[in-house]
Amino acid sequence: MNTFLAPSALPDSGFLSQPWEGRSAQLASRRLRSSVAVIRAYGGIDASNADTLTEYTFGHLMRCRGLILDLRDLNFFGTEGFLALHRVSVYCGRAGIGWAIVSGEAVSRMLRIGDPQGLLPAASTLEAAMAIVQDQPHRPPQPITSRREPGQSSRCERTVCLVCGGTQQVRHEQRTLPEAIAKLDGPALTVVDPGVRRCEI
Repeated sequence: MNTFLAPSALPDSGFLSQPWEGRSAQLASRRLRSSVAVIRAYGGIDASNADTLTEYTFGHLMRCRGLILDLRDLNFFGTEGFLALHRVSVYCGRAGIGWAIVSGEAVSRMLRIGDPQGLLPAASTLEAAMAIVQDQPHRPPQPITSRREPGQSSRCERTVCLVCGGTQQVRHEQRTLPEAIAKLDGPALTVVDPGVRRCEI
């Protein structure tokens, strides 16, 4: 197991938050200029920890106007890591947060395969990534609208049932409570009222 590596000095006296350390990766977060979060990763990102990268990143974006994912120190970056970048991109787009990736060799290899058009904002240095973030126009958060009429009975694909606790595909024919967001890159999550009818999984 590698020991956690201390992040290099960053400009504007950013502060270090509580790091996360797993079996194959470590994550640390800093704030630059008080409104730009820098998430730095070490080790490898694969199917076992890609969701942690996403959750850790989302957890450090409160009151941020910018995000830099510093992935230079990764020695492995799998397809699940690429999907995590897509989720971060969708989240930042909806939240109006400018963002960029600082990519090392492992991430650059995956970006050449998964993003040949170069749509994800990538840079080779922290300074270049900061310039990308600052050049992105600040947009207000995008509202997420419902795909159906209020009070309409629905048949959802992604549902959390409060009756059975299931998070799989749940079929129901009952009125729903207010919507929440299940997956940032997918349809809205519907929470099923436990007092109405039964669900069939």
